[in-house]
Amino acid sequence: MIKKNMTMKKSLLILGIVSLITNSVIAQTEQKESKYSVETDILWPFLVQTTRTHFVVKLWQKGHLRGDAYVGLNIDFPEDRVTEGEGFADYSIASGYRQYFWKGLHLEYSQTTGMGVLHNHVTTGKNYRSFDWLVTGYIGYKFEFAKKKLYILPQFGVAGVIYKSNPWPIYEDETLTKEVGETPFMLGSLRFGYNF
Repeated sequence: MIKKNMTMKKSLLILGIVSLITNSVIAQTEQKESKYSVETDILWPFLVQTTRTHFVVKLWQKGHLRGDAYVGLNIDFPEDRVTEGEGFADYSIASGYRQYFWKGLHLEYSQTTGMGVLHNHVTTGKNYRSFDWLVTGYIGYKFEFAKKKLYILPQFGVAGVIYKSNPWPIYEDETLTKEVGETPFMLGSLRFGYNF
């Protein structure tokens, strides 16, 4: 009788563990995917003295196809530029659309609009304030982990300023002999995000 009770207890214990595991697996597979997230670039503060943070909303999804929109803040911390002047900074609002094609593979269009500031220009000595509009196109991949609560988003793209209300001369190099203005540039990004 005691042996039968021990066997019964072991069976109930095994059944209980299997039930817990099964319920946990079913709950994970049926878990509703997050519609909102917050993300920030984790490399820009160290490499280009810029911070950028977004609030992201999933607009639609059909299979692997998905569209997200975002809005956020972009701040270029004041820095001296030898081909422009002292204390260049930019304070802008970022917005964009991210189109997923397969799992995490996506293209993204981004724009930032805001105030660009430059002090003591290298040739004119003037201070400038300008309303700037920058556009960027990215390609990237979203890697999710921690039960899809966290993600890393490496991206690569091309950016360019398409409008400045008060442009200042920008030179090719430190000799300050050839003015080049705003030119498109390559841009990398590594964003860290949290889904909620």
